[in-house]
Formats: sequence, C-alpha cells, structure tokens
Amino acid sequence: MKLLAQSILCASLLVLLPVSAHAKSSTSEEYKAVVDTAYNYFEGAANGDQALLSESFDTEFGDVKMLRFDEKTQKETIRTVPLDEFAGFFTKPTAEHWKAEVVSVDIVDSKMALVKMNFITAKTHYIDYLVMYKRDSKWKIVNKTFVAEKL
Repeated sequence: MKLLAQSILCASLLVLLPVSAHAKSSTSEEYKAVVDTAYNYFEGAANGDQALLSESFDTEFGDVKMLRFDEKTQKETIRTVPLDEFAGFFTKPTAEHWKAEVVSVDIVDSKMALVKMNFITAKTHYIDYLVMYKRDSKWKIVNKTFVAEKL
C-alpha cells in the first residue's frame, strides 16, 4: 500500500511539474536584429524608403493579410497582398508623423520570431503582428497581419 501511495505521489508530481519548452532561448544579438528588422520596416514605410523595406521584407515568400469589408457581399473578408506589392505602396515620405513601438518579441531557436508592434499614424492606429524567419543569416518579415482602427 505504501509503495502504491509513493507511486501515485511521484506520478502526481510529474504531472504538476512545468513542461519545459524545447526551444533554445535567444541571444541579445538575435533580439536586437529582430527588433531592428521591425523598425526598419516601419522607417521604410514612413519614409518611402524602398531599400529599408527590401531589407526588412522577404519579398520572395512574404505576404500581408488584412481584414476588409466587401461592399458587394456585405461580409468581412481577408485580403492577401504579396510583400513586394505592399512595399510598392510606400514610395514617398509621409506628410504626417508616424509612431511605432515594439510591444513584444518572441524568438524561437534563433530561426523564427513573432513581433507585436503598436503603430500610430495621424488617421489610424494599427496593431501589427510580424512573423520573421532567419534565412541566409538575415531576419526577414514573411508575414504581416494587422488590424486597423480609424482615429
């Protein structure tokens, strides 16, 4: 009976112990590179700087997803735009001041990152989620998903 109680106690403790993640923690250099990539995207968009946008976006594989209201169907849809096309929307510096702040960063195995960015223009408040992969030793945004609220 005592052996059974000890076995149950051991099994209970194993269940209660936190499960450790198998992902390695990131270094401060990786963190800085990920944050720099996010801010380069922001600066590139705000200043119409195609070089910064090209440095930040994976234009070969990346895309942007956004909610849109379809006037014809009267339903919300999701529009997908390739990042190379999206970058083309930003050809001149903005007339008004834009502000951005990285809210959170999650890096997995120094290969994948998720950045939450708070992004405010004179007319709109955005929350961006930027998914990045590190390829060829460079962090690149492969997906930008966002919501926008008119101010």
